[in-house]
Amino acid sequence: MRLHLFILNLKRKTVIKYPGMYMEKLKKWLKSHSKDILMDIAGYFLILLYFELLLYYQLHASLQGFSFWNVMFLIPEALVLASISGWFSGRTSNGIFKTILIFALSLFYIVDLIYFKTFGSLLSASMVSAGGNAVTGFWWSISNTLKENALAIFLMEIPVFMTLIDSLFIRKNSIHHDVIERVALFAMSFMIWSLIVSMLPITGRADQSAYGAYHSRFVDTDTASRKLGVLPNFIVETKCALFGADGYDDTLETINELVAEEEEVEEEETEKISYNEYAGLDFAKLSQISDDETIKSLCNYLSGIYPSIKNDYTGMFEGYNLIYICAESFSRLAIDKEITPTLYKLANNGIVLENYYNSFRNVTTNGEYAFLTGLWPDVARANTNGGNITGTMGQSIDNNMSMALGNMFNRNEGIQSRGYHNYYGYYYGRNQTLPNMGFDCKFMDDGMSFTYSWPASDLEMMEQSVDDYINDELFTTYYMTFSGHGNYTTDNIMVYKNISHVDDMIDETLPISAIGYLSANYELEKAMTYLLERLEEAGILDKTVIVLSGDHYPYYLSEIGYEALSGEKYEDSTDIFKSTCIIYNSGIKEPIRVDTPCCNVDILPTIYNLFGIEYDSRLYAGTDIFGNGTHIAQLYNKSFVTDLVKYDYASGEAVWFDIDGYDEEYLDRYLEKMISIVKNRYAMSINIEQSDFYEFVLNNYKQN
Repeated sequence: MRLHLFILNLKRKTVIKYPGMYMEKLKKWLKSHSKDILMDIAGYFLILLYFELLLYYQLHASLQGFSFWNVMFLIPEALVLASISGWFSGRTSNGIFKTILIFALSLFYIVDLIYFKTFGSLLSASMVSAGGNAVTGFWWSISNTLKENALAIFLMEIPVFMTLIDSLFIRKNSIHHDVIERVALFAMSFMIWSLIVSMLPITGRADQSAYGAYHSRFVDTDTASRKLGVLPNFIVETKCALFGADGYDDTLETINELVAEEEEVEEEETEKISYNEYAGLDFAKLSQISDDETIKSLCNYLSGIYPSIKNDYTGMFEGYNLIYICAESFSRLAIDKEITPTLYKLANNGIVLENYYNSFRNVTTNGEYAFLTGLWPDVARANTNGGNITGTMGQSIDNNMSMALGNMFNRNEGIQSRGYHNYYGYYYGRNQTLPNMGFDCKFMDDGMSFTYSWPASDLEMMEQSVDDYINDELFTTYYMTFSGHGNYTTDNIMVYKNISHVDDMIDETLPISAIGYLSANYELEKAMTYLLERLEEAGILDKTVIVLSGDHYPYYLSEIGYEALSGEKYEDSTDIFKSTCIIYNSGIKEPIRVDTPCCNVDILPTIYNLFGIEYDSRLYAGTDIFGNGTHIAQLYNKSFVTDLVKYDYASGEAVWFDIDGYDEEYLDRYLEKMISIVKNRYAMSINIEQSDFYEFVLNNYKQN
């Protein structure tokens, strides 16, 4: 300090006090600029608040739930914007720069609005890199969404026009910040943000609180945005992507006793627990092999869970063929006795799951990943391990996926599973992800060609693929269909192709989106009709099991379309996810009806059990619907349904079913237990993918 002052004094030829110089400068600056800078910060705050309120209303049709924290986080954001603006000293140049800054902000909110209106949820930070594919692939649909939301878009641009007019014609001067001033504003923003975060526990630490939304590794984007604000949550997600999430809710090790207690079996039954080479794994010993904390946590968690026990349906389809279909936007609403008779027959015969929920609101590869792996994909913040392609399925490319459908059947049945998708293989990286899961694949322009590209015909895919495997002694085939994709207007070539035929069969007046949805799925109806005919001609229909589930809720279907097809009032809750999963075999003469609550991740372990495939149930988040264990129909946002309760995670509200004979204390413990199991199954899934846990297990299980 002395040397610095000495040099400074030599330069200025005067004796000054170093701190005093800057204090004097700060006082002078505040006196001349304080009013302008405060107005600048206030202006940015009001603009951000306007954007947040407008988007919130567009998403929820009301401002109910817009909270104190949604407002508070805008203060540090306004400080950052104030420090960024004022870059130029000239009024005109500075005004133009500020207008561009506000325009960029408006684009952020418009993109989220259009993404939500198109895909049914907000755009998470982890999915931003997929935006280019979404825009190019879905442009024909997005353009309609832009038209439908033109007024909201115009309202979003009002602050841009007002900023430009104010900067160029009203404001007489502009504020120009030097480097020190910019750093000071940034530092103040950081301090205020940190202060707000420290205050979050004021309104509680529950999962549904702002504290939970901010700190959770596993909160979904829609829930967190509602609690924190859209831009604040995007900042939090970006922070998690760059530096990792806090992980305060990583409770894998604390719930073991609850899970073990729920799934406990009688001592004399333990000899029947295993029918495979892995179920005898000693996870306690495995945890000692690795120094990786995630792997050790997984081992400790899994050591407290019992594997599935053989049941009356184990091996029921051993030696059968399997056709496993993930159908684009398929749901119970696509099934009609007159319009889609083949789908109706498949859904109402064989094994009928009467309490099945499709867990996902959108993003095909989320449902596809759960369907093929029996694990939960990340839907927001934990997706940070730098995978080659966005999404958990894309990030699994470099992992050992030996427990996925194709690899398991290849290893156990000694066959080569095949996979087909009627779009380009590079989309979502399926030309890498599906082979890694054990499938020899064909895609559009890579083994198959189609009359139309978006959406392409499911019937044409079936016609070009059946001959590849139908003469094999044994086969496993996977299809990812496309024809059911929205939107459901005649701009959609599949709707245009089938709507006249479908409309002729409808006796009642239906909304256009309902007719369009049925028309798009009529192409799947034709594909399944063709498939059944070919299997019957080959004499193998009774030795083939067909499994068909949707990838996600049909988010393009309007609310009135949903109500017309379901006969139920549309409420944005667990109810709209009630769906259908087909497990059909013509040899089953009387339907086997199962009312067990179940969802996407439960299908794979159920199929493994039915086919007698050797597997360790502890390595999957799903549960065999016929097996022991806790049966939960879980949604992407951790809402769930059991045989006793329907629980909405975002609101924390529980709706109980037939609970006569249960005391209140028991029900409280039960609900807490179910919430913990749901959280842990989700956390387990993400940790398995991020740690490449299957590779660790397969490399070390023989050492036990």
